[in-house]
Amino acid sequence: MTRKRGKLSNGEMDYIRQNCFDLSIDEIAETLNRTDGPVRRFIDKENLKARDLTDDEHLLINLRGRYYYKELGKQFSNPELIFFEHQWIDYFRQFTEDVTHTEEMQILEVIRTEVLINRGMEDRQDVLRNVNRLNQLIEDEIRKPTDMQDTQALASFQTQLGAAFASKSAYINEHEKLLTKKERLLKDLKGTREQRKRNTEDAKTNFSAWLKQLDDPEVRKREGIDMEINRIAADKSVDAMS
Repeated sequence: MTRKRGKLSNGEMDYIRQNCFDLSIDEIAETLNRTDGPVRRFIDKENLKARDLTDDEHLLINLRGRYYYKELGKQFSNPELIFFEHQWIDYFRQFTEDVTHTEEMQILEVIRTEVLINRGMEDRQDVLRNVNRLNQLIEDEIRKPTDMQDTQALASFQTQLGAAFASKSAYINEHEKLLTKKERLLKDLKGTREQRKRNTEDAKTNFSAWLKQLDDPEVRKREGIDMEINRIAADKSVDAMS
């Protein structure tokens, strides 16, 4: 049978939303008489969690849909971007995806700093290799008889070696600054989360604190889901006991 083509209908979109976790992409596509391409693209676009996707794949799709992801592609090389993606996923898994916008921006800056630290370490290795190369050239030139030494080349090598040592020192200073920045960002991030935890604990025993917490749309949504789950469970228990 020829599969349908063209834009997904509203009914098809609703079906995908309702069944993407319980059914595989191939099963959804077969039910809708579609190829899996449109189904997969819709799931990616809506940041839905398909049964076929692991938690890491779901988080990766979420990251690549963020408004700042394109800018990251301009700022970093491909290996650096891959490193960024792995770090971003690990941080979000560590925080069980319970991250506010402020915390997300802090995570973003922490990983940026880590990328710069790695980049600085790689550049420093290039400098060290250049220092070793220049030292070898100087030694080779000095070993020659005095009348066969190229004094101009020797002076050039020594000048380059001095510049390489200065560059090495600059990299060390920059590395220390980035490490200090990273430690401060991690401390701020932990402090933000600790404050949230304290507010959550207060809300368990203080009705006013709980109401204040409901001003946060994410908290309101989460509390609403929990209340609805409890309502459904209570209704099922009533039916079972009756």
